[in-house]
Amino acid sequence: MFKKLEWDKKYEIGVKEIDLQHHYFIELINRVSEELKQPISEKYKNRLLDELYKYAAFHFVSEENLMLKYNFPGFEQHFQLHRELVNQLSHHAYLDTADEFLGFLTSWFLHHTLKEDKEIARHILSHPNTSVQG
Repeated sequence: MFKKLEWDKKYEIGVKEIDLQHHYFIELINRVSEELKQPISEKYKNRLLDELYKYAAFHFVSEENLMLKYNFPGFEQHFQLHRELVNQLSHHAYLDTADEFLGFLTSWFLHHTLKEDKEIARHILSHPNTSVQG
């Protein structure tokens, strides 16, 4: 059974804009989880998943713009990870149970945030005139 995510300081990467978006993303995952536990129409379920996808896409573009602004050397690889998640989201959403889907999403989010996004933060925060610190 999916366990509600609680925001923890360890998820912060030190870049304010990204940290705020990650915080909201956790709240969105929790809200979608609660809604999927209820009997809801297929139309509403699809709209909830659409909201999740669109927020993920917005967040990825924000991160990618920061990577480009600060000339992050791993941009192409990180960009590809984002594309893969977007593709995997729709696959898992319709083939897995709600718990499996949310487990996949949570696992991906936590791994990506704690490993991949922290690399971006280290690079951004190493720039002398960085104005994005949290």
